[in-house]
Amino acid sequence: MTDDQNAGYKRPPVSRRFRPGQSGNPKGRPKGSRNLKTDLTSMMRKRVQIREDGEQRFVSRQELVLLRLFEQAAKGETKACTQLFNMIMKFEPKAGADGESAIVTDHDHEIIADFLRRNVKHEHED
Repeated sequence: MTDDQNAGYKRPPVSRRFRPGQSGNPKGRPKGSRNLKTDLTSMMRKRVQIREDGEQRFVSRQELVLLRLFEQAAKGETKACTQLFNMIMKFEPKAGADGESAIVTDHDHEIIADFLRRNVKHEHED
């Protein structure tokens, strides 16, 4: 029996099989093409010049966005505070296995939860 005679389910004829090194989708996504994640990452990593306390310095666009969000929160804008607290709670490093204490304590969590409970309720009433 030849290999073509053994062809069947999941066994294409030898003449129709992919050659070694041949792609199954030769016209697929070109190498180096970008997607939303790579574009956004690239944009946020670019450095921009800012003036802070009368001095110029360079920061990433990501840091600039966080600085502006923090400034809004410091002015008392509840939506900015809520966003910052949510980020803190999401990215907070857990206490290490060696007993290292966390940056944000349980008491801090209670304060944040109380703040969110009170302010989210007030925003829905508006």
